[in-house]
Amino acid sequence: MLRPILLASVVMLAMSPPIQAAPPPEELRHKLTQTIRKHRPEAQLEVTKDAFTAKAGTMMYTVHSRSKTGEVYERTHQEEGPNFKGFVLSVAVYPGPYQGAAAIPQTLQGPYFQTFLDATPTDKGDEHYLVHFSYGSRLDADLKRAIMDAIPRTQFSRPVIVPEPGK
Repeated sequence: MLRPILLASVVMLAMSPPIQAAPPPEELRHKLTQTIRKHRPEAQLEVTKDAFTAKAGTMMYTVHSRSKTGEVYERTHQEEGPNFKGFVLSVAVYPGPYQGAAAIPQTLQGPYFQTFLDATPTDKGDEHYLVHFSYGSRLDADLKRAIMDAIPRTQFSRPVIVPEPGK
């Protein structure tokens, strides 16, 4: 009796559509566009049904995939990434809270470039922004700072230090 129910559940899960991403709101896209155009007017900007992307100074890399435990796989694949002065930015909006496996925010150090990852709740809290910002080691510091200031980021509250009485 349990077997048909289990099979039906598996079939329904397999047939359910994947979680659909959306581009960030117009106000954020405008802010990112203005920020990027100020520093890198030649950057390629694109808004798709899934995300806002911006890139400049990119190239194709042949890389080995890694497991979550750090194991390097033998098989390689092609991946676009920034050159030493370039960047790739992607910002998407997903429904619900972030439920990914990665601890965020964090900066991943790859063999050729770094990637900043973050997932910040939207103002309403019913969705979250997923940010991937890859950059080369010699990306213009002003551009990097401007992008980091413009993207939605996790804000940690500072601990309140209450002095002990009599001190």
